[in-house]
Amino acid sequence: MTGMLDGTVMVYTYPEMGTVRVSYEGGTVGFEWLAGPLKGQAGEGFAYRARRVGGDRFFVNWHEPEARGFVTLHVDFEAGRVCSSVLVGYATNEEQVLFHEATIDRVESAGR
Repeated sequence: MTGMLDGTVMVYTYPEMGTVRVSYEGGTVGFEWLAGPLKGQAGEGFAYRARRVGGDRFFVNWHEPEARGFVTLHVDFEAGRVCSSVLVGYATNEEQVLFHEATIDRVESAGR
């Protein structure tokens, strides 16, 4: 399951949250917010897991221990859509559950 999306870079936009660039390499994932209220926030080196769930669709997840975050994505390359469920600040007074849908703007990958 680890490494299935290695070499893939995706840029996608959430209407409510802005645009993020996510890259998968060497069994890890990194991200950078390019626009929106989180612009400039970034992280990298998180081990990810991915599972193909049909065609060119994947479930992906990773843990961000320092941020107390857990991210789960349903990536549908065929439909050009990413659905996310994110637990942010777990086990703190700022704990939030985010549930959003984004449109894929661009995908870079040797296999796509």
